[in-house]
Amino acid sequence: MKGNITTVTNPDDSADVKSFTYDYSYWSFDGCKEEPNGYFAKQSPNSKYADQNTVYNDLGGGVLANAWACYNSTLFAYGQTGSGKSWSVIGYGSNKGKK
Repeated sequence: MKGNITTVTNPDDSADVKSFTYDYSYWSFDGCKEEPNGYFAKQSPNSKYADQNTVYNDLGGGVLANAWACYNSTLFAYGQTGSGKSWSVIGYGSNKGKK
């Protein structure tokens, strides 16, 4: 992943197979550290890991503000089963979205 572009790569020869461009594309595979309270934060400022604060700042805050302003609001997460959609949007335990 680079920015909002996700590229599917063949693991046998590292050849790029297909690239997809989205409004946002989040990396949550590695590059994080677990804090003492259980929250998974970026390992470093340059890490491409998208923590819950990143997702909230990019998407959640605007959706929530519109909902509180009485506008219909929808957040749509698309991806393969098990790819981290629920984790990115909702989180769990110490990694839930902002309160």
